[in-house]
Amino acid sequence: MSGVRRIFRSSSTSNAEIRELLESLFAAELLSPSRCLWLVSPWLTDLELLDNRSGAWSALDPQWGPRQLRLAELLGRMLEMGVRVVIATRPDAHNEQFLRKLDDLVKSSGVESLLTVHRKATLHHKGFLGDEFYLSGSMNLTFNGVEILDEGVTFETDREATESARIAFLNDYGGV
Repeated sequence: MSGVRRIFRSSSTSNAEIRELLESLFAAELLSPSRCLWLVSPWLTDLELLDNRSGAWSALDPQWGPRQLRLAELLGRMLEMGVRVVIATRPDAHNEQFLRKLDDLVKSSGVESLLTVHRKATLHHKGFLGDEFYLSGSMNLTFNGVEILDEGVTFETDREATESARIAFLNDYGGV
């Protein structure tokens, strides 16, 4: 099934819709991983993305325990599962903190060869792409982008849209 979902969030509408979509996407990826995930965001934060405080996601990994799971940890788990992860972001101290944390996780798991990081000073594009979906729009993968700022995102599962984004991301950032 293919389709398009657009979310326009402001201070008065759709407060949790983007976060819930990201939570669902990461849970789906843990169940049936893509060959490659691309995260393209000028700014990145190790934000809380999967709320396991009730234990609802414990079946995905019983070792997690009742807590919030962060972006770096989820990406680290994907890498351990054999998913190639490509990140494009700006060379900024804010991003380096997140990238160092992810790099530490990757090194401790021995999966460095599956992670590619591009730093591009002029990057403005934003997107999250897997085998079966493409999320694009104005949102950075930061707390402010996901929780606070007025944002517009488009979630697509149409094969033509995902393949078009995959070709562009492959050309710009590599991957598989």
